[in-house]
Amino acid sequence: MRPGSIDNAVVHLGRILGAALLFASACRDWRSHVDPTRAAAEPEQVEVKGASSIEWEAKGHRIILTPRASYRITGYAADISRELLDEWDFVMPMDLALVWGPIADPAVLRHLSFHLSGRYVSYWYDAQTPAAARGALASHIANNHLLPADDEIARALSRVRVGDLVTLAGRLVDVEVRDAGARTVFRGRTSLSRNDVGSGACEILYVETVDRHDEDSP
Repeated sequence: MRPGSIDNAVVHLGRILGAALLFASACRDWRSHVDPTRAAAEPEQVEVKGASSIEWEAKGHRIILTPRASYRITGYAADISRELLDEWDFVMPMDLALVWGPIADPAVLRHLSFHLSGRYVSYWYDAQTPAAARGALASHIANNHLLPADDEIARALSRVRVGDLVTLAGRLVDVEVRDAGARTVFRGRTSLSRNDVGSGACEILYVETVDRHDEDSP
């Protein structure tokens, strides 16, 4: 072997591995695989009046849900939080940030990044973000506080991954948590609008059905 050939081989191998890693990274970027036609529809929401409350006991607390509207949404999972939510994560164990409509488009998503933490979703866009899409960001990116209706729904939600196309259906609810002394220790009101922002803008969804459309996902 000629002098320096080992070094050259190492460099060549490094280049191959680097290219493979870049390729794998590109393949893992869910934004490039989004199909705009599959999440084009707006969420379906119908007000409900006089519905019975949904109640159960958990960890020494009484949870009372007041249904406000039926709700169905199809969107792409932009970020997910299942850990270190807050002291009420035994009531709302998962947050799911969804994008749909004009934002669920690779031409838009390539300019965006997302981060879900502390019950809030943050997003950033660069200077090349299409102007038309900028006006739709607040109304087509939403964080959802999820309450699974049963263990089967909880298992289905646990399989959702970033980049998945999912349909969630159930009821938007207000939440009240009472301690063992029947004192209210937490209240949460669901958003009923896609146009609000900031505190109180999240949907609180009692999930009764979940469909993870990309069945080939792990």
